[in-house]
Amino acid sequence: MSLEELRGQFCWLTSLVLRTDRQPSEAVLVLSSESASATLRLVGIVHARADLGDPDGGFVDEVLVRELPQHGPWPPEARHLLHHHANRRVLHWLTITGPGEEVEILAEELSDR
Repeated sequence: MSLEELRGQFCWLTSLVLRTDRQPSEAVLVLSSESASATLRLVGIVHARADLGDPDGGFVDEVLVRELPQHGPWPPEARHLLHHHANRRVLHWLTITGPGEEVEILAEELSDR
């Protein structure tokens, strides 16, 4: 199921696995609602930060996926990530926020598998 199919539903971040022992590194996240789930895979991790309040999965208020261009201006809210960018390629910026959850991942590739 794609992330779009979870739009408008109450969702939880039920799993986050960050693998830095792989080349390239990867993160796999699972978002679930009462009736469905979606898995996101990010490859070539450039930056990752996760503040998780509930180890069993926390409620999600918002999931944003933004493409940051290879050339040209980045949005002002991404300014803190500019030092990770070397104009090599487009980067994908995933942010997940909730009452006790905050996840931010910047990666070279993003897919919903």
